[in-house]
Amino acid sequence: MSVLHRVRAFAGQLILLAVLGALAAFLVSGPVRLANGHTDDGLRGDINKLPAASRDLTYSGVQSEGRPNKAAGAGRLDQIRGELPAPLPDMISGAWYIAETDLSSIRPAGVPAGECPNLVRVRWQTGTEGTVTMVDGRSPRSGTAPELMVGKDAAAALGLKVGDRVSLGSRDGVIEAAVVGVFTPVDPAAPIWSDQELLPGACPDPREGQRTEAVLLTDQRGAVALGEALFNLGERWRFRLDEQRITADRVDELTKAVAAARRLTPERTALQSSVDTTLSKFGEQVVAVQALLAVVQAGILATAAGLILLAARLMADRRRAEFALVRARGGAVRTVAGRTLRETLTVVPIAVLAGWLAGIVLPGRASAGEPLLVLAVLLVAVLAAPVYAALVAWHPAFSGHRSDVASLRPSPRRLTAEAFLVLLAAGGIFLLRRRGLDAGAGVDPYLITAPVLLAVAASVVALRLVPFPLRWAGNLAARARGAIAFLGLSGAGRAPLHSGPLAVLVVAIATGLFTGTVTSTVDAARDRAAELAVPADATVSGFRFAPDTAARIAGLPHVDRTTAMLLYQGATVRGDTTPLLTQTQAMVLDTATAGLDLPAALTAARPGGDAVPAIVSPRLAAQLGGGGRVEVQGREYRFTVAAVQANVPGLSSDARDFMVLPQQAMPIPDFQPILPNRILVAGDGFDPEQVRLAADDGQRAQLAALTGGEQKEGQLALPAVVTTRTAYRTSLEERGVDGALSFTFAAGMVAAAALALTAVALAVLTGAPARGRTLSRLRTMGLSARQGRRLLIYEILPLIGVAVLAGGLAGFVLPALIGPALGLGGFTSGVAAGITLDPWFAGGVLAVAAVAVLAALAVENVANRRLRVGTVLRLGEEQS
Repeated sequence: MSVLHRVRAFAGQLILLAVLGALAAFLVSGPVRLANGHTDDGLRGDINKLPAASRDLTYSGVQSEGRPNKAAGAGRLDQIRGELPAPLPDMISGAWYIAETDLSSIRPAGVPAGECPNLVRVRWQTGTEGTVTMVDGRSPRSGTAPELMVGKDAAAALGLKVGDRVSLGSRDGVIEAAVVGVFTPVDPAAPIWSDQELLPGACPDPREGQRTEAVLLTDQRGAVALGEALFNLGERWRFRLDEQRITADRVDELTKAVAAARRLTPERTALQSSVDTTLSKFGEQVVAVQALLAVVQAGILATAAGLILLAARLMADRRRAEFALVRARGGAVRTVAGRTLRETLTVVPIAVLAGWLAGIVLPGRASAGEPLLVLAVLLVAVLAAPVYAALVAWHPAFSGHRSDVASLRPSPRRLTAEAFLVLLAAGGIFLLRRRGLDAGAGVDPYLITAPVLLAVAASVVALRLVPFPLRWAGNLAARARGAIAFLGLSGAGRAPLHSGPLAVLVVAIATGLFTGTVTSTVDAARDRAAELAVPADATVSGFRFAPDTAARIAGLPHVDRTTAMLLYQGATVRGDTTPLLTQTQAMVLDTATAGLDLPAALTAARPGGDAVPAIVSPRLAAQLGGGGRVEVQGREYRFTVAAVQANVPGLSSDARDFMVLPQQAMPIPDFQPILPNRILVAGDGFDPEQVRLAADDGQRAQLAALTGGEQKEGQLALPAVVTTRTAYRTSLEERGVDGALSFTFAAGMVAAAALALTAVALAVLTGAPARGRTLSRLRTMGLSARQGRRLLIYEILPLIGVAVLAGGLAGFVLPALIGPALGLGGFTSGVAAGITLDPWFAGGVLAVAAVAVLAALAVENVANRRLRVGTVLRLGEEQS
């Protein structure tokens, strides 16, 4: 028979093998590309959020003492770019030379200087040609006096128009300039304008109100004139990194390049940038995400490989009679393996290639090891069936018939191998905890193998333990009426026959439960972080509110309760037992009405004592002893340490030195009230914008009381900001690598569920011939089709139940066992949370188990029709 005829004859078995190979190849490429794409998007988003001074590589010139800058450094732009360490030169999307004054006062010419003038920076910058549209006037053409060009918004804020003459002043000089043009940028979002924002500023004396800081443009001759007059003209060479060319796999390389650029600066320059800090922090998150992705991918690929092996074994078992005939006619073992190899080579490589191509078309970035993994999938898918065929034909007891009543007692060799596997898994987990994650090794091989070994070891232990309860249950069923339960449990008790499907099913369930447990753990920790940062439904922050601002907000619709709070960053503390003076963060609020989870010593505190109880951070408590004095807004208060806590609601999880004081118990005089800068808002359905407006009214009222003058809307140096807990909690999922993390969790659970169902289907197909013969005999005794389905349920349920218990336990404890190596704290704002499992995930596992039973019934029904169950005895056919 030719190869094509054999392929046609055994098309079902080969198609199953091909489909599983294609699925494995897709899982190697597609999901990883998507995860890498989400990671790259997160990195680019983090870089985009940085201000221009932090994300750009900016070299500042160092001037000689007493020598004004001549704004003559534009020619060095290409030279400095070429000297940047690789790969930075290829990642620059824009480069500009800037000659710019420091902040200088600006006022109408001839008008005496006021106490709080507006401030401007005047710059000449290359690359502005063609990027502006003149609204009025023209571009600067400076002669003896500098000419200025003003943005439309800056002109409105500063009260400037074409034809105005202004006086610019620094501590070293004054010069007059003319406003000759007003412009708008062609593209306001272009990088060239990203460091020219119009900023509100506070006057040195708050009673003088607010002022504006702006950037004005001039030409080169104007910049030189300003430098000679003001002696504060500096020069910069600014290089914009193109975030679209940056990928997460190059973070380490870029971080080192920026660090090298900082060390090896061109002559008389200094580099200003913090992009390497952002890259370094992101790199730490990438390592943690890659660790999680590696665990999930290893579990999924191990499950897929197990399914391929099961399909290959099924193919070899179904063709025992054929292989026996080949051997009887003098064929060697290699003949059996060779003919099977030719069949798989006809179908499987094409399917694997198709699966790989399906993964390639997905957006994202390929991992470095993708070709090797695809090659490994191809080798496993092509060689598994020939190897199994060779083993079947080579076995000394080979006869072409399988025995379903073979001895269930394992050999000493197998028991030794299983014990070694269990010890290897335990040792791998132990070493992983002790050693931690090898960040320099790319994908840590310990991290890949240890979780899979743990799941396989759990299946081995379950395999050895499950016969005992099944034997007990079978004895009970033998005494009951009817033979269905007894026969089903007897079939389930032949555990060695199910060792392969059980191991695959346990690995799949363990991978899914691991993913679900990590998801629940991260979500719980993020919930805790949100509760700490925003201890009410919303927090209003500002510079300084009037004492009645909280009452104003409490009067708004849908606001149930408000609490004024002061976060005082520079509180000076002196301990009773030490002369040490230190500064800490003090939080002052009415703890009795705030509704926060605080110790009873603070919530029950009342006025009248010599000292008020306080919560103190552990590090500060070690310095202070039992109590001391704290200065809050210019007044000292005595306190005693009532509790020591590492975290309190209202302070972020990274706060280290702090104390919490009960405002209701403090001897605060009426003439010197505590002025809050935070307000906690409790309620449901209130309008955050109304809350913000009321808070700003409170800030203006406080400034009016201080300055004696009316404060206009829009002049606050620090407008109020309303942060709801829901918005803060959402923001924790929109930072850095969170997109890749969420995708990894979702893909891991979906893939694990799908592969678990496939494993159950293959387990049913593996035992279908034996059950078919049993059903054929029982049909002659009156067995109904319904009773036949019950027989399958009794046989398959123990397998699924044991897999759910063993895999669920392994998946649940795995995050706790290898958690120190995963670095989950990077995704939870530093908040540590115990291992938790959302009940929905547990219910999902049970739902998958129920679907698995239904799938088993459907597969069994199809298999019975192909095997023609019920005709064996009548027609004398032999089914194998």
